[in-house]
Formats: sequence, C-alpha cells, structure tokens
Amino acid sequence: MRVDSVRKMNELLGKEFETNNFGKCFVIDYKGRNDVFVMFYDPVCVVRCHLGTLNKGQIKNPLVPTFYGRGFMGIGKYGKSDSRAFSLWRSVLERTCCLSFKERRPTYKNTSVCEEWLNFQNFAKWCYGQKLLNAKDDKGSYYQLDKDLILKGNKVYSPETCCFVPPAINNLIRSKSTSARGYPIGVSPHRKTGRFVAKVVLFDKNKHLGLFDTAEDAFQVYKKAKEVHIKEIAELWKDRIDSKVYQALLNWEINISD
Repeated sequence: MRVDSVRKMNELLGKEFETNNFGKCFVIDYKGRNDVFVMFYDPVCVVRCHLGTLNKGQIKNPLVPTFYGRGFMGIGKYGKSDSRAFSLWRSVLERTCCLSFKERRPTYKNTSVCEEWLNFQNFAKWCYGQKLLNAKDDKGSYYQLDKDLILKGNKVYSPETCCFVPPAINNLIRSKSTSARGYPIGVSPHRKTGRFVAKVVLFDKNKHLGLFDTAEDAFQVYKKAKEVHIKEIAELWKDRIDSKVYQALLNWEINISD
C-alpha cells in the first residue's frame, strides 16, 4: 500500500460519519477511495462504499426497512436491476404492508407476508429458483404470483404457499362472490319469477345453467359445473404448470361461502 494510502487509512479508521437517513457508521477498513468499508451501528451491518459517497452521507444500510415500512434490500447479490423479482416483491409488500392499498382493496385486508420475504435477497433467491418465473402464456402475459391456490384460503405470502400460474388459472379460481348481495357464488335472483339463476363462465363465455326454486339448489348446479371446468383447465395446462398446482386444481372444491 502506498504511503498516502496508509496515511489516509490511519486517518479514517474508527472515524464516525453521519448518513442522510441511516444513522451513524464508522470506518473499519480502507483499501482505497473506491474501497472503503464501514459498519453501521443499528442494525449492525458492514457496507463497502466510495469515500466521496461516505463524505456526502449518501451510503445506505441495506438492513433498514425502506419499503412500506417493513421491507429491506438485505445483503447479497440481488438488486433493483433484477427487475422482475424486484417488481413482484414491491407488489407483495404493497398488498401486505400498505394500509392505503388495503383500504382500496378490502380483499387484501388480512393478507400478510412471511418474515423471511421482508428481505429482498430471500425473495429474489426463491424467485430465481422457480422454473416458471419468466414463463408466459399464449398471449405473451407473464405468469402471476399466486398465494392461495396450493392452499385455498391462505392469506400469507411465503415460499411454502406461493407459486407462479398463468393468468387464466389465477382468474379461474379467483372468487367473485355475490355474497355482498346475500347470494352464493354463481347465483343471482330472477326478478320476473322470484326464482334463482345459476350461471358459470366456461372458456371465457357465460353459460346459463337454469332456474331453481332455491339459492342452494342453484349453487349446487353451479358448483358441479365449475369444478368439472376447473379439472378440464387443469388438463389443458398440465404440461405448463407446477405439479403442485395441477394437483390443487384436481382437488379444488367450490364452497358456498366463496
């Protein structure tokens, strides 16, 4: 190491610096202006940086939550340049940690994310381990990250419960209940007769299943038609979806409370 570098190292070692938004840190090693190592106090973290950036207070502690109050970048090889994984992660955090989003989308009111995935490094590593991360359907649309197909009713985004599925399947099992009006899914009142109509969407087309005396009878017919259709779709996509997704579709049950 040159004399001026040794002098600079002796000058900087142990010196504290105040950052703009991440508290104080101090220098623990100096190998050159482009190779300065500092340690943050809280949370404890070692970061490599440029001396100019350090002097301006612009270095960041990757363990401090800066995304929706809970998510943090973490220490590792993944960054914002991993755009697909990063975009998905931001979306998960918005759905689970953003109160204003949950007010706009009440169906996400009780949705959460596992502690492991608050660290972007863990989420990105999981994503790149999924063979369908960059898969697209016949229309060129990316497969979507789903949390409640493998485990129906699940509200937690986690490695154990999430999978990538084509939009067609995600929409297929998404509940569009009319329960807000007091009727089971797939059922609506027939105003002229006072009876109940059962309708189901099959291959993107509405199909009228008949009129029934009770909402329960109408629902049972809808349930049977929908479950048969889900199995048909499972067979069509069998070679382009995860085996766990395929099995979940074969076992899928429509409940009156959906």
